[in-house]
Amino acid sequence: MSPGPKPVCANPDHSRPAAAIARLSWPDARFKPTTACVGDMQWQVRTALDNGRAVLVEPAGRPEKPVVTAIKEVAKLHRSAYSEPVCAILLEAPDHPCYESLPETLEERRKLPARFHVPRWTETGIPQLWVCAVCWDEGSVTQWPCEAAREHGGEVFAR
Repeated sequence: MSPGPKPVCANPDHSRPAAAIARLSWPDARFKPTTACVGDMQWQVRTALDNGRAVLVEPAGRPEKPVVTAIKEVAKLHRSAYSEPVCAILLEAPDHPCYESLPETLEERRKLPARFHVPRWTETGIPQLWVCAVCWDEGSVTQWPCEAAREHGGEVFAR
């Protein structure tokens, strides 16, 4: 089966079509599901979090049924356990390298496939921010989206 056309960001304000990296949907049905480029996705997720709303972020391509079902189950369990909706669920690639198996240098880490350049929240740092899971070195981190995530955005969330 052919993968079909690449998804495009649904924002009509773009001067030319932008590649979509994510499909966004709101479990409370406040908004219609949409596709978003990296900039629009960041804005939508930040806005949802600031307003205490949940937003489901999926790869821009055709979603796999078991993944979508698993995400919805996690959201349901979270709501029953904590009496509040899930704001975001970030899934790493199944082959994402662990700390011990990351390449030695920052340059080698930057060359890793785009699917490994996912955001990680640093709540212990000052300021608290999203950093790239692999673009870091002794004493330094790269704010997310890193260069690889910006350049190959569609691959970051489409394992």
